[in-house]
Amino acid sequence: MNPRFLPYVMILPVTLFLCLFFIYPFLLVAKQAFDVDGSFSLANFQEVVGYWKFPISMKNTLLLALAVVPVQVVLALAMANMVTKMKSGRDLVLYIWTIPLGISDLAAGIIWLAIFEQSGFLNSMLHGLGMVDRPVNFLTYNNPGIVFLAIALAEIWRA
Repeated sequence: MNPRFLPYVMILPVTLFLCLFFIYPFLLVAKQAFDVDGSFSLANFQEVVGYWKFPISMKNTLLLALAVVPVQVVLALAMANMVTKMKSGRDLVLYIWTIPLGISDLAAGIIWLAIFEQSGFLNSMLHGLGMVDRPVNFLTYNNPGIVFLAIALAEIWRA
């Protein structure tokens, strides 16, 4: 075999895998999104946009992105700056910082639930410090700001 073609032969299995399991299903879903009764239509998108919860969901998603992304960028730059200036212990710090990436979304959700629930770590700490007399309901519809903050903190931590 000509050595010039070796790199292309080496990436062929991965390329086929990506095409078969990612690109082909994506194209099928995109086709189905624009297809109603065998013809091109935007009716599916109009139905989604017309759903009464869509504006609220879109607003919350945009607010979350506006709150989380700048904090993540600043933290990433600060962490990168810190690591480049480190003389020793760099590998350990990088390893510790990658731990949240190895935790599944379900496990991360359970961890954050254990922190914010009524009998969780945060309420135990606040009660132990004498800051509250009884547990605070953080994750309820009565406190949408605190729920938003909890979601933002979880997103920032995962990044």
